[in-house]
Amino acid sequence: MKKRTLLFAWTFILFLTVLVLEIVYTPYDYAGYIQNNNVGEGVAQADRPPIEGPYQVVMVTCEQWQFLFYPHVAGSPTATIVLANIPVLFIVRSMDVTHGFYVNTAGQWASQGFQFGVMAVPGYYDYVVWNFQPTAAAYTSGQSLYHVQCSEYCGVAASGLGHPWMDALIIVVPNNSTGIAMQRQMMDNNTPPILTGTLS
Repeated sequence: MKKRTLLFAWTFILFLTVLVLEIVYTPYDYAGYIQNNNVGEGVAQADRPPIEGPYQVVMVTCEQWQFLFYPHVAGSPTATIVLANIPVLFIVRSMDVTHGFYVNTAGQWASQGFQFGVMAVPGYYDYVVWNFQPTAAAYTSGQSLYHVQCSEYCGVAASGLGHPWMDALIIVVPNNSTGIAMQRQMMDNNTPPILTGTLS
């Protein structure tokens, strides 16, 4: 009888451990944005995540060895501008191999760690939602910079470039008349659409 009880106890402990690890370390199970949460991410989701509007939509195409935004800064397809305090839905796809779309915190490229991200899997649309907040830099320069880096090794080019140089830039401006004017000017009036309502 003691062996059976001991076996049951260890099985229950193992089950709880796996459940906790699944919840804590697998953010890809949750693909939606809820007002109470700041970010939702999903890998290889067949449908768009549920989002409560308003929200901005930015398409991201990953390919060896660049991120292409739509809409983007005029003349610079690897940079986009979004408004602070309005959630941004990034719709991410890969044209060739698996890439990692990871956005660094404002500041230095790698000194402050990753803030959020999603895998770009060939053949699928992947989604990540983030509500950018104004940083201290935004009060002096009028904008905050977020660096995008590929976190999944995706090869090198014959010239020696490739995965280590695969990066892009997200510029966040305040959601006010000055920020909106700056966004329109830099993007030649081709700004990310702001949708309202609930998308699911």
